[in-house]
Amino acid sequence: MKSIQKTLSRRLSVGLSLLILTVLIIADVSLDGWIEDEFNRNMINKIGLLQTLVNEDANGIEFEFSGEYMPEFEGSVEPEYFQLWYDGEVFERSDTLAFHSQMDLPFKTTALHEIELQNLELPDGRLGRIAFITFTPQIDSKDRDKLAENRPVAKQMTLAYATSREELEYYLWLIDISFILAVILVPLIIRFIVNHTVYFTLSPLQNLKRDIQKIHFTSHDNNKLVLAEPIEELMPIVESLNHFIEQNYTLYKRERQLTSDIAHELKTPVTELLNLTEVAMRFSDRELETSYKPEVLQIALRMKNIISNLMMLHKHSQQSLECNDTFDFAHKVQELIERQSVSRFSLTLPGNQSFLVTSNLFAVEAIINNLFENALCYSPDESKIEVEIERINEQSLQLLVSNQLISVITQDELVKMFDPLWQKDQSRTSNENFGLGLSIVKVLSDAINASIDASVPDDKICFKLVLPVENKSSVTTAN
Repeated sequence: MKSIQKTLSRRLSVGLSLLILTVLIIADVSLDGWIEDEFNRNMINKIGLLQTLVNEDANGIEFEFSGEYMPEFEGSVEPEYFQLWYDGEVFERSDTLAFHSQMDLPFKTTALHEIELQNLELPDGRLGRIAFITFTPQIDSKDRDKLAENRPVAKQMTLAYATSREELEYYLWLIDISFILAVILVPLIIRFIVNHTVYFTLSPLQNLKRDIQKIHFTSHDNNKLVLAEPIEELMPIVESLNHFIEQNYTLYKRERQLTSDIAHELKTPVTELLNLTEVAMRFSDRELETSYKPEVLQIALRMKNIISNLMMLHKHSQQSLECNDTFDFAHKVQELIERQSVSRFSLTLPGNQSFLVTSNLFAVEAIINNLFENALCYSPDESKIEVEIERINEQSLQLLVSNQLISVITQDELVKMFDPLWQKDQSRTSNENFGLGLSIVKVLSDAINASIDASVPDDKICFKLVLPVENKSSVTTAN
């Protein structure tokens, strides 16, 4: 199982560690090279300075060295060394060489005016580095022509300068040890920081998870998620979850109510059957036996209607019906009105309009029949039931069914009207109505991409069915 926290920690730790280690390697190599170059540059500058102290004139070669300005060549503390050769013979050496049994530096000639560096062990035993250069002494301009006449070939001298490189090695080792420690510590520190940062950043998710675990649909008091501190990225998720929770709580309440209503509807006929059976078993009167069978049949038919309607409601819930029946909607409404065999219906049709539709004929008939039966059942006797067909546009038309009310309907009751087994009469005294007709209307309307709603203008109730003329729903789901 993947873990967001572990994945983030691992990738951030590895990525940052590689980035920092790459920077450290580049810095280490660059710093080592820079220190080495600075050390060599100082040696070159020092040997160049010593080289400028050698002059030649008509009296010969002179080395104008003054120990008071360069004490490093005379003392015994951190001494440096130089030696000058002329024609292969020692011409001058530093006083620091006199302190050791080895009084000479190694001799090496180089190309004229080119400096060559080498590592060596100094006379005092320290690690050092020596620079060699072969050069011609400086000649004053006033003596240059005269010397050139007497000596066609310029004299060449060799100069060696040596100094300790232990301090250089110390700093190089210090940098390398620091780098090694950084290589060890940086990943650990980064890992620690990243882990705590990711944990702290993802803690609202953990809190959200705990809040979700505390939710129970049986109680509406504590089933709403509220973040203690609003998080921009989590707010859309929390809002979606709250919407989902609210919908599920509503469905939970409806399921509980539906279960209770089904039990209540079935309990009544079952109780009647038990009572009739006990009476028939206790009394053997023929008249009782004659009335017993029709009453049992009536109760059984009532139970069958309840179960059939519930099965239809379940069968078509969240399903799409195949819509490939083409028929005249106005003609079908007139036909269904005639089947009611009552004269209470008043049909209004706009003239010279075609009401040809393509839909599911069974669903349309079931919807219209249930609307008509609902109007007949819940309107005063002899009152008119108004039926009107209108074309909204080229894509849809509407059917309006309105009737007078026997009792006032509130807005809350109007919302619950399409719920399964809901009845305004809470005592459920009716033996013919079960509160499933309008629920079936709603389910079948959704199945054919139609819409149904109800409104209460004045003392009437009006149901409006909006039906698409060319229904695009052609998917049939097997049950």
